[in-house]
Amino acid sequence: MTQLTVQNLHPAVGAEVIGFEPRRALEGATIRRLRAAFDDRGVLVFRELNIDEETQRNLVYALVGAEAPDPDYFAKRPSWIVSNKVEDSAAPYGRLLFHCDTMWSEEPQEILSLYGVEVSRPSVPTLFADMLRAWETLPDDLRARVEHLEARQGFEHRYANRGGDEDVIDTYYEGSRWTVTPVARPHPRNGRTALFVSQQVTLDLVGVAPDENEELLEALFEHLYAPDNTLAHEWRNGDLVVWDNLAVQHARSNVNLDGPARTLRKVFGPMSARGTMDLRPAYSKVDGS
Repeated sequence: MTQLTVQNLHPAVGAEVIGFEPRRALEGATIRRLRAAFDDRGVLVFRELNIDEETQRNLVYALVGAEAPDPDYFAKRPSWIVSNKVEDSAAPYGRLLFHCDTMWSEEPQEILSLYGVEVSRPSVPTLFADMLRAWETLPDDLRARVEHLEARQGFEHRYANRGGDEDVIDTYYEGSRWTVTPVARPHPRNGRTALFVSQQVTLDLVGVAPDENEELLEALFEHLYAPDNTLAHEWRNGDLVVWDNLAVQHARSNVNLDGPARTLRKVFGPMSARGTMDLRPAYSKVDGS
């Protein structure tokens, strides 16, 4: 059995896994240890790995107890790349506000991962915020205001720019998508409650007056994205970062098209949001939108 060491990276969220030897067939004891660490810390970081996409996918699916699809299914589709250098990549530039992928779906994706294919210094970090701890530490008065509320999650041709600056990436979609979720959303695997609102994807709080909406959301964001609840990951080649998309939000600092190379391979877990594989936005600086 592989001897693993799990070291916490932050008091609230994240752990580095040391001694992991990637293999397509993970040993039972190894995956049990990794699942326990994943459920406890929300984000797992593996350094200096040399892995292909199939190995990355097998680990991602195994962490949530799911069987990866036949490799032939993905062989017919291009890899999902996040890069400021590779043509037709996702999120090629700009600052990304905190969010969960497919937060607008009735069944958002369970798990996400990024692998450092080519990263030049200085690297732009990925940021993570723990929604479970945020709910558990929410001040009583704020909890009383929101614990029975619902939020509208999604986009209306583009995501809202709550960042208030031009660095936030300008994404455009042909249509609009949104759904309604509880602000206090139970996690399906561990039963804990997540503070399920985000800067990027939450449109508004249902039934709350417009003049109160942003004030209340800002109070939640201030708590959720406080330093004692967020982790920054500085990228290097060969890094694999895997996180629970239902427990942890992610964001990033500003990436420039002419800046250092930042090419990451993205692999996500079981896909329940229909059409997500083909739901790709346009980006004005590269598509002329």
